[in-house]
Formats: sequence, C-alpha cells, structure tokens
Amino acid sequence: MTQAIFLDRDGVLNRRAPDGQYVRSWAEFEFLPGALEAVRRLTRPGGPSLIIVTNQRGIARGVMSQAAVDDIHERMGAAVAAAGGVIAGIHVCPHEKEACECRKPGIGMFLAAQRADPALDLAASTVVGDSLADLEAGNRLGARTYLVADDDGATASAARELGLTVDGVAASLLALVSAGCFDDSATIGVPR
Repeated sequence: MTQAIFLDRDGVLNRRAPDGQYVRSWAEFEFLPGALEAVRRLTRPGGPSLIIVTNQRGIARGVMSQAAVDDIHERMGAAVAAAGGVIAGIHVCPHEKEACECRKPGIGMFLAAQRADPALDLAASTVVGDSLADLEAGNRLGARTYLVADDDGATASAARELGLTVDGVAASLLALVSAGCFDDSATIGVPR
C-alpha cells in the first residue's frame, strides 16, 4: 500500500483570493512564503505522493474556465519541479456547492486519486487544508489532518466544536514540515 499527502491549493500552496473572488489566472497566482520549500522537502524517494485536491467552483460560476485552471496547474507544477518538488497528481472539483460528490467535504477527489493508484491507502494518508471542508474530508477518510491557519485558532476551535479531529495546526505548510508532522511517525505533530 502507498500513502499520499493530499494538499489543498488555495490557502496552503498559494495566497487565497479575497472572499467571493477566485484565482483566475497564473498572473493572479502567488505561492505562499515557504510553500515551494515545503513541497521540495516533502518530495522524497519512497515517501508519500503529493496530490493536490482543490475545489474550484469559479468554473461552475463562469468566473474562470477549466482551461485557465489547467494552465495554472501546469505552471504551478513546473515551478514546483524547478524548486525540486514533485506533484504526483491534481484533482479539481469544478462544481457548485452540493452539486456533486467530489467537492470537499465530499471525498470524490480522493477516491479518484485512489482509482488512479489502486494501492493508495487513504486512511494511512494525510490531508492538509485551510478550511473545515478540508478537515471534514480528511476525517471521513480516517486520515491524519493538518490545518494551515493564521487566525488565532478560530478555525481549529470551530473544527473541534464540530467534532473534527485536527492532528496539528500551523501558520504555513513549511511550519508543519519543519515541525516534523510528515515524518514517518504518526505521533509527531504540532500542538492543537
């Protein structure tokens, strides 16, 4: 069996657009500080595959096209590769809320990743996101979940109020990597 580290895109790898807006083109895409270094450090021979799972309902709303999202992901992958990292797969939900099974907190994108790699053990994998939907999807899989949040604990508190497990919280993906959250031991993590 193989493992994956599932990464949300907006808010984990790149700067999230303001509420109600979307990253619509490569010109609007901006890696968060330390994100490329984090992905490089997470890329290791025999280690978990890095897979992006991202809700992009701006496509359903007509704010951006699937081609524009594909272009962003192609350029993002090239930038990651230039930094020494490897993204094994990218899964996108282009649908509006409640219109499908793939949109997080649904687990359809994760199941698609497993169909692409039948040896993938979802419960032994890790989900990293910046929202309650990311954490809920990870909990549904039985995976470890890490939250990227710099909101004075508000998202982590909301997650716990909903009964969601949060294995660690940090202000950035690089902070999670530096804390050893993705080392071989499942007991390593940053404080909740």
